[in-house]
Amino acid sequence: MKYPYIPQKTTKNFVVPKTLAADFSEFLRNDIPHTVMDFTLLKNWYDQFEENYVPTVIRGMLYTTGEKSHYSNSDNKLNFRAEVDSGIQKGDIVISEDGIIYVLDWEVSLQSNNAPSRASICNMELTIKRNVPEQVDKMGYLIEPEHEETIVDALPVNAYRYESRPEYVSASSSPGVTPNSITTLTVQYNDQTKNIRIDDVFTWGGFSYTVVDINNFDTNEITKSGCLILQAKRTAGGIL
Repeated sequence: MKYPYIPQKTTKNFVVPKTLAADFSEFLRNDIPHTVMDFTLLKNWYDQFEENYVPTVIRGMLYTTGEKSHYSNSDNKLNFRAEVDSGIQKGDIVISEDGIIYVLDWEVSLQSNNAPSRASICNMELTIKRNVPEQVDKMGYLIEPEHEETIVDALPVNAYRYESRPEYVSASSSPGVTPNSITTLTVQYNDQTKNIRIDDVFTWGGFSYTVVDINNFDTNEITKSGCLILQAKRTAGGIL
């Protein structure tokens, strides 16, 4: 003999606390060393250099992701939570009280009592340059000589060496070895970084790197926010 399952209406009356967001905000009022503190919020890194700049300070919470590994750059990743009305977005840069700079690289999907994202530690200042060829008019007269332009100026970013790539490979169509390591950078999308192009160059750790790919998947063209994911290869002969 069996007893069939017959659905019925609920007899429960669930009470949802009306103070969910307020409770978390009250929790954030407590300074907890290395965890809960003030953060300076920068929608655009370069805003702070403008005249009459007024810092935006929010309360936030940092905690580990539960894993420690050099793979997938997880060693530089932390969870971040702020108040529901903090206004944080993917691509924002936050600076902790102890001066550590983070870029938020996860979409902020509001929860009942907080705004969550992921904070990637910025471990380099990215200055991207471009070699601009000379320009001549239709008669062949020089209008502008060849020069180097700064496309991105000293922007804190997260950079790491992609795993599973050899530093150099010997299989190529020409003699010698070819640099084949991939460096990945998480970069705030702003008025400067939107101008990055393939073949632009930068320096990191005494070596020259060339941008080989620009991933716009993590940007939002409507809100003009988010992150650019750059891939770069070490430039052959690029030791400085």
